[in-house]
Amino acid sequence: MSAISTDAVREGPTFAGTFWVQGALLRVVIGCCLFGLTFYQPLPMALLAAVIATDLFAFIWALIKFNNVAGTHLTETGRFWPVVFGFCFFFLAAVAMIISWWLLVSEAAPPSVFRDDKKETVSRPMPLGDRFVAEISRDRRQIILKGVMAQGLVAQIEPRFAESDRIDTIILSSPGGNVHEARILASDIQRRGLNTHVTTECSASCLLVYMAGQNRTLGTGGRLGFHRYGLDFVQVLPHVSPIREMRVDQQYYLERGVSLEFLDEVFDLNRDAIWYPTRRELVNAGIITQ
Repeated sequence: MSAISTDAVREGPTFAGTFWVQGALLRVVIGCCLFGLTFYQPLPMALLAAVIATDLFAFIWALIKFNNVAGTHLTETGRFWPVVFGFCFFFLAAVAMIISWWLLVSEAAPPSVFRDDKKETVSRPMPLGDRFVAEISRDRRQIILKGVMAQGLVAQIEPRFAESDRIDTIILSSPGGNVHEARILASDIQRRGLNTHVTTECSASCLLVYMAGQNRTLGTGGRLGFHRYGLDFVQVLPHVSPIREMRVDQQYYLERGVSLEFLDEVFDLNRDAIWYPTRRELVNAGIITQ
């Protein structure tokens, strides 16, 4: 009787238990958590790095545990195919894990979801680089923003306001970028009652920032580029609805005084290019205030 009890105490984890609990169930739980994080974007890079590191550690730990019991199971039972199935599962789990990391990283700095085209004024925007610069003008009355609206833009602009209490205008030169960041900056500009001005180009999500200005002006040679909302890879961001995002910003444009007829025309455009309306069209639509 005592011998049986001793064997029971010394018996390690079972092959099936290790696979289903530390393997399959653990991956399902972690996968659900990673998918849930995609709804809370953009994620801070420190948190994103911690999540990826934790996921990798959990995967390696589960694989080592399975490898240990798989060897024992094969030696004691001679059953080969269950072991092969288990390692195939971990291989597929590794692929799914890497894809989920890629989704989180791409969401951390999501590309603009705008795209369009229009009439004889159709052309493609020229990229200004992959970063941004926020400078204060010599007269200390303007903040000059150049480049792509990437994550961290708002945090970089905030210290500029502390440099001068005379700032009244944001000068924009951007092809667009991170929609989430543009919305935050637009809200900040509205709260401060600032004006916006474009000397070269402001397109896509940059327009959200431009429309936040109390007075919105366009310099000679400047142009505003409008895109229709859309996703190039719907399967990559299944939870993102271009229609829903479009409606949110459409309501924002209406509240800023843009005509409904102009918005209907913009959001009915083809996604292949970008439309630069004429100055008269912009004035009549309520985009430019002066």
